[in-house]
Amino acid sequence: MEYVGLLAPIAFVFAISAYSQLAALRREIESLKVEIEKIKAK
Repeated sequence: MEYVGLLAPIAFVFAISAYSQLAALRREIESLKVEIEKIKAK
């Protein structure tokens, strides 16, 4: 059980990293949506 306490900070770092990657992916998807709308408008 002692190991769980030691792994918690590492898990937190991975969670923050995953959240950051998700936010970047969402921004990329939004920019691609804008590009698709521009192409459709032509």
